Amino acid sequence: MAMKQTQTKMFEFSDVGLDFCAGSKNLFPDRFKKMLALGYNTQTVSSVAVTGKQVVLTYGVNHGYVADRVLKLNAPNLNGEYVIDSATSNTVTLTIDNAPSTVLGGFTTFIAPLGWQLVYEQSNIHVYKFKHIDDTDLYARFCFQTELNHRNALICAIGRGFVLSTGVINDSNIAGNLGSVMLPNNADPQLRWDFTDTADSTPNNYTYSQGASVFGRGILVGSIYHLVIMVNSYNASSVDARAGARCSFSIIPTHCFDYENLNYPVVIGDNQGVTSKTKPSTQSGSGFLAYLGKYRVAINITKTTGSTPGELLYPQSDDSLLPSNIDAFGATASRPIQLFDYSTKQFIGFVFGGLQTLSIGPLNIPDLPGVSTSPISTKDVDLGSNVCVHGLGRLWVAVPVEEIKIEN
Repeated sequence: MAMKQTQTKMFEFSDVGLDFCAGSKNLFPDRFKKMLALGYNTQTVSSVAVTGKQVVLTYGVNHGYVADRVLKLNAPNLNGEYVIDSATSNTVTLTIDNAPSTVLGGFTTFIAPLGWQLVYEQSNIHVYKFKHIDDTDLYARFCFQTELNHRNALICAIGRGFVLSTGVINDSNIAGNLGSVMLPNNADPQLRWDFTDTADSTPNNYTYSQGASVFGRGILVGSIYHLVIMVNSYNASSVDARAGARCSFSIIPTHCFDYENLNYPVVIGDNQGVTSKTKPSTQSGSGFLAYLGKYRVAINITKTTGSTPGELLYPQSDDSLLPSNIDAFGATASRPIQLFDYSTKQFIGFVFGGLQTLSIGPLNIPDLPGVSTSPISTKDVDLGSNVCVHGLGRLWVAVPVEEIKIEN
């Protein structure tokens, strides 16, 4: 077995060391720090068995780790990040090229973060340094919700610099006051990540199990270059499950025309309009909002009179499966997302990676699962990579757990 990539990582809100849900607004700043910068669930290894590339770590307790997480090892002669192939209650199995023949126990392990650096933290304002796809530094400013009786929401702003004393993003290519807003309810434009559908303080400190019946699964997939959050803002069924699904809380690298003011990731979220404090729009139609630097962008060029284009629209194909004479296994194709200037609908580039649209049509449509199983976990047919399938409004999208940027 070959070693698996560790650039892109996946976390579930139910993980030991996280244990929160989409409604846990009081826990969000701490959980973001763990997933992005610190890691979580530190345990001590009691013994190690090495057989070729296979390394089995044994713990003296129930460690709480699960397969497919990236584990950080801190042994003197085995220090690095490795994917967990499998786990029992007190062991994990890893594949490690050139593993030393002997590794002594007594060292610690934890679930590795994305590798972002927390460079500013003051109350509900956090600023993280991460990487643009060209490996230059970018800064993500998160303004978390502090209004306990409002919906759980945050404002995300991306820039090339920030003021160390205030945490304000000081980039001229940023829209409105997104780089300086102090509450999620006061942003202009109303680009917001809304994790809940109603204004309620009840779930502010909920564990994952306490919120499971309403919010279900929560997953974050990301790397040093990107971040995608998949949640359910409420429990829905039938076609409306796509409206409750939130997958567009994203910072996604792009490949655009060679203009400096377009050399940014795209930030995708909700458009809250004038009802920002109580009830969000669905993430369909006018409820969808995306910005590339200071420019609003669309990922659809529909210009129907009276509509507000922006999101990709269902259906994306006539059938959800490739024809059997091309692929006999019933595969569904995914494809890159195009980007258009919102005002002119001129094509400006592509999403580089991390988020794709699925070719779902009215025939052979996947079962719409409840919140306990959506996002759906599946596999890429060609590469065998893990893929999360979820909704962006009423659209099906795919989030591959694979490298964004292939390094030599």
